[in-house]
Amino acid sequence: MRTPSLFLPLALIFAAPLAASAQDASAWAGAYGGVQLSYGDGFQDYGGGTTYDIYGESYGLFAGYMWTTGAWAYGAELAYANASFHEYDGPDEYPDYQFNHTLDLKARAGYAMGPALVYGTLGYGFSEWEEGGTDPGDLYDVDGVLVGVGVDYLVTDQIFLGAEVLRRGMDSDYPFDADLTTFTLRAGMTF
Repeated sequence: MRTPSLFLPLALIFAAPLAASAQDASAWAGAYGGVQLSYGDGFQDYGGGTTYDIYGESYGLFAGYMWTTGAWAYGAELAYANASFHEYDGPDEYPDYQFNHTLDLKARAGYAMGPALVYGTLGYGFSEWEEGGTDPGDLYDVDGVLVGVGVDYLVTDQIFLGAEVLRRGMDSDYPFDADLTTFTLRAGMTF
């Protein structure tokens, strides 16, 4: 019966630094930027019940600015990625039918827990859909709301690694709607 009483003081000793640092998000204040790699899948609907699965990957850059108050951090981020999220239908793939880039403007709000920043994001995304080729008549602008969650982790005073999950709903004047979920790995630096 004495073992549990030993664990409580030890747990408090080890948790105290984490709890103390959880009250300070100042390491996340200011400008930051980095690189990202995403994998995604979802579906698109041309209307009339014609739907296709989409999947693929993208790579790109992000930059933003954060303000902090106590353990809270909030700010804005701009991310651009070269994408290849394309159609597939069973065994058939259609690489000429794809989102060829993404441009996202996101608001972020998070809570610092030690070296980690856990955050939610809400924003708006823009892309271009290639409908069989890259001729101007085959390209359609699409856009929509995106929402997500993520975590960034400081591995040094300035360098961080992170992961983010985004859900985006895209549509255009062309009869086209798409839902795409992306999982993104991030590496960046605070300035």
